[in-house]
Amino acid sequence: MRKLFALLFVLVSFAASAQTTRPDSLTRTKPPVKSTRPAKPFKVSVAGGFAAPADVPGNTNTDLSKAGFVYSIEPQYELTRNLEVGVRLEQAFIQRPEVLDNNISLATKAKSILSASLTANYVIKTSMGLKPYVGVGAGFYYAESSQQTYQLSGTSSVVSYPLPTTTAFGGLGRVGVKYGIVHVEANYNLISNTSVTNAASRLVLTANNSYFSVKAGITIGGSR
Repeated sequence: MRKLFALLFVLVSFAASAQTTRPDSLTRTKPPVKSTRPAKPFKVSVAGGFAAPADVPGNTNTDLSKAGFVYSIEPQYELTRNLEVGVRLEQAFIQRPEVLDNNISLATKAKSILSASLTANYVIKTSMGLKPYVGVGAGFYYAESSQQTYQLSGTSSVVSYPLPTTTAFGGLGRVGVKYGIVHVEANYNLISNTSVTNAASRLVLTANNSYFSVKAGITIGGSR
């Protein structure tokens, strides 16, 4: 009986040894498979720069529209070595155009535009280390309300135009280039206008929320 157990133990040991050594020998004969997924797919992009409001078509007085500073934070995930997706959180400190009857500019009370957008970039990698990219995105934009009043010409009547808080769905397009951890990009944010009509004067006050931006930043993490 002991000899039988000893023989079974030897056979089991031999079989286990064959199972562990055979895949290794087969693995060594197979060519290595190159993965298309980056080793470190998670990263965070931080950027800042210059933003300027887009003009209202037909408006000839843009003195009250002001450019300003913009910053963004964008966590990203690299799906492949050429495609990355993310969530861009941005705040642009601009004075948007607010135009009454398409020809009278008023100073906005909304001091910035906030946004949260889903983004996707296609990155082109070159042998020189430069990585041009193009991207698109879509999300929600927010601006505070702007309470405006205007005195009608030739009268003592003061008309109120309370522009409501803006919570609008919009999109963005961008082009840029990366080198190492540094990147530079240009953006255009297309956002629907905010408007209000006074019941007495029947004049419409329109705020154009769209804006341009140029930013430079760095990327923390991810593959190089």
